[in-house]
Amino acid sequence: MYKILSAFALSTASMVAAADPVSLLVYRVWEQGSEPYLSRVLVSPDHVRLDEGDGGGYTLFDRRQEILYNVSPQDRSILVMNPTQMVGDQPEDLSLREEVKPDEQAPEVAGKQPQDVRLFANGELCSELVVIDGVMQDAVDALAELKLALARIQAATLAATPVEMRTPCDMATNIYAADRSLRFGLPVQERSDGRSQSLVDFTAAYEADADTFSLPAEFDRRPLFSF
Repeated sequence: MYKILSAFALSTASMVAAADPVSLLVYRVWEQGSEPYLSRVLVSPDHVRLDEGDGGGYTLFDRRQEILYNVSPQDRSILVMNPTQMVGDQPEDLSLREEVKPDEQAPEVAGKQPQDVRLFANGELCSELVVIDGVMQDAVDALAELKLALARIQAATLAATPVEMRTPCDMATNIYAADRSLRFGLPVQERSDGRSQSLVDFTAAYEADADTFSLPAEFDRRPLFSF
């Protein structure tokens, strides 16, 4: 395990019981207007779970059925997001470009030389990343599946999206190339307008609690799409 944030890893490990090992990524996230926080990504063959490691709310993605669940312990509810609408073809007036080059000055991570990646849409710089290829690929693939499912939700609600939020970068990142940031490997650092995140811990053998990927049976379920 490549530990940078040992205190966090030890505190979470003490809270769980032995179970089948899963993959774990821990990011330190900064968003404009808020204090930095930790975000965990736990990946099993069937699920992806996103949480902050504090026992609060979480998002669960069923990889087999491609359904997302947003669990809120505060109001004892589960928002069910089951996007059935497919993302349409990329608009002709949306031009995407990527720049990729090795970062020769950066130290190796897990025996891999990091690469710098810059993502553009219609000439606008959307995000800058530092990635490592061939590391934690199962987690990378699972996150890509999650982003593509989220893209279908965004596509289904596009008509209600304010015009000012339909910039080329927004359209690329949220709908037409939602998995683009994961096509080059595991993001170690990622920067975009008003947001950045850095990988602080990862392992392919995290001992998750048995109910990590379950949903509270007593919570009310509310569908996002109701016709």
